[in-house]
Amino acid sequence: MIRRTLPAQARALPDTTLLRASRLLLYVTVGALPLYTVRWHYGPVPTTLLETVILLTAATYVVARFRQGKRRPLRTVYDVAILVLLAAGAVSVLVAPDHRSALGLYRAFFLEPVALFYVAIDVLRRPAHLKWLLIAFAIGSSSFAALNLFTFYTAYVANTIDVGNAPNALYGDANYVAMYMEPPFALATAVLLLGEGRRWKAFGAAWLVLTGAALIASFSKGAYLAVAVLTVVAFVTVPRWRWFVGIAFAAALAIATQVPLLIARLATVASSLNGRQQVFGQTLEIIRSHPIFGVGLGGYSILFRGSTPEIYPHDIWLTFWVETGIVGMLAFAVIFLGLLWRGWRGWGATKGFDRVALWGALGSLVLWLVHGLVDSPYWKNDLSAEFWILAAIIVVAVRGLAADRVSQEAAAPK
Repeated sequence: MIRRTLPAQARALPDTTLLRASRLLLYVTVGALPLYTVRWHYGPVPTTLLETVILLTAATYVVARFRQGKRRPLRTVYDVAILVLLAAGAVSVLVAPDHRSALGLYRAFFLEPVALFYVAIDVLRRPAHLKWLLIAFAIGSSSFAALNLFTFYTAYVANTIDVGNAPNALYGDANYVAMYMEPPFALATAVLLLGEGRRWKAFGAAWLVLTGAALIASFSKGAYLAVAVLTVVAFVTVPRWRWFVGIAFAAALAIATQVPLLIARLATVASSLNGRQQVFGQTLEIIRSHPIFGVGLGGYSILFRGSTPEIYPHDIWLTFWVETGIVGMLAFAVIFLGLLWRGWRGWGATKGFDRVALWGALGSLVLWLVHGLVDSPYWKNDLSAEFWILAAIIVVAVRGLAADRVSQEAAAPK
């Protein structure tokens, strides 16, 4: 459970103009996650539009807190694990064959997203802030989903669709689109199932349709499996909607069996599993040779079947081990599984929009946990930032629960 000092810490200092500005910039960052694809250089230093917005958000927050005399971020139960993860990442920069490239990955995948996490757990103070965060998420992900669907439609009209390499916008790889789109899909599901009022449910339904369609059009079998597991989670945790969830899932399966493109894609499951087995085997050989420190950030590279270059081993845990060493992998596991454990343990007692946001964030991690068995979520600029934003949502929602308990204890008769 989050330390009891955390709710008090979050309320200790006033919500100044600069803090409100950093919160607004946080919303912009969440909406701009796919824009890491917009790149340029400051002299010899490469950067992206997403990185620029993250740095602006963090800088505004730091200035705001320094002006109030606060020098340290809010404490959480994950601080030690985060420090260990950052230390493992720093060592991986030294281990990596290309230190300059590894430093760029460390900055983009660890330092900046973690900074975003600490900003978010401070500036997201009320359920209304979570609502605006999800609205920003919806705007960004829906726009990206619409762009991908338009690209898919254009390819379909031209009869150029390859089910092994689905058409997509910006990212160049449909699997990356699927991994980015899974958290918005889970958050949209939460708004639809748990949101209060017709407007919120209509909002969730529209968001769900767009992100769900983009997931289907990605032809990602890992995403299909993850969504099936999330359906089971929804069936178990939201009993009021079991009939709707069951009927919707059955209808989706029935429709899928009638779509030739989906049937063609699902027919490749056996070959994909065989391919993953080969990649895992090669990766384990590398880990046996470098069991403690791995090969460093950006150091992993194999030729799959002698011709296809692979930069990650298509498994989230193997990727962390081979890139950041066993310590980095264990630290990330403590954070990831700790978020799931504390989040689900507290979810049943949450209320209002905290309950909606918490289910959506936990559902997102469930999707990544399943998809992470066959791919490497987290290991991209947008995905790493997305993970730490989800972590912040969970911390903030559980913090709200802790604050409610403290208030109830204070109000109880002595």
